Amino acid sequence: MAKDYPIEEPETPMVNEPSTEYGVAAKTTYRTISDEEMAQCIPLEESRRRMTEKIYKFYHPEA
Repeated sequence: MAKDYPIEEPETPMVNEPSTEYGVAAKTTYRTISDEEMAQCIPLEESRRRMTEKIYKFYHPEA
């Protein structure tokens, strides 16, 4: 004898879009870098070279 089982699916949670505020534009302010700060910067390649050198010296102290 076959038993009847109820066919009920669980509720699927709904995904909603994030709420937005209309009429208000998001403004992002950026800081201006001075010439003095720019003079203290180093190129990315120089930074990588220095970091690689420090790592090498750490693992090869006799060098």
